[in-house]
Amino acid sequence: MTTNPETSLCLQCGKPAADQLVCSGCGVVAPDGSETDYFGVFDLPRNLTIDLDDLERRYYALSREFHPDFFHDRPPAEQAASLRLTAIVNRAYKTLRDPVPRALYWLELHGESLGRDNGRVPPALAARVFAVQEQLEDLRAARARGAAAAERDALAVVRDELRSDLRAAQARLASSFAAGDSTSATALAETKQLVSELHYLRTLLRDVEKEL
Repeated sequence: MTTNPETSLCLQCGKPAADQLVCSGCGVVAPDGSETDYFGVFDLPRNLTIDLDDLERRYYALSREFHPDFFHDRPPAEQAASLRLTAIVNRAYKTLRDPVPRALYWLELHGESLGRDNGRVPPALAARVFAVQEQLEDLRAARARGAAAAERDALAVVRDELRSDLRAAQARLASSFAAGDSTSATALAETKQLVSELHYLRTLLRDVEKEL
């Protein structure tokens, strides 16, 4: 059998293992799992909707399987592989457990990203971003004068509104996930718009909470 020279091989049996976390031939930790996408890490389909309890069970199972403590007496190459794979599993879990990073990653897998031709933020939200930034500047200026109580109270109201709006946007995204995992142009655009809105709301809320 001819093997692609760029394909990673199993440390023990020599079989191609570039897209696997564990060699299918002998069970040894593969040298490099970087080519496996985050859904593939957990042997999940590339769906926006995920059973989070199932994801957590798969995460802990893989964490135990690849934990470096279990490879302390193995060859150095396998020890290094367990460290790399543990890092991949952790990144994959962190990405997929949160609906926003999951949706961003899903979009990237389908050739989309928020930074590419992203003019889908609703005008009302763009105006709100500007207004909140002005309130933040007003609070900083008032704080410098030593009298910021009124501005702080006003911004606290904005914080509560943003929290409420963020919950509503998250619910819409969850509903969108539940509606299916279509990769049509319309579905991709709708998901991109929702994720963009959530991204803006999260950033605004973070800035407001930090200032308060």
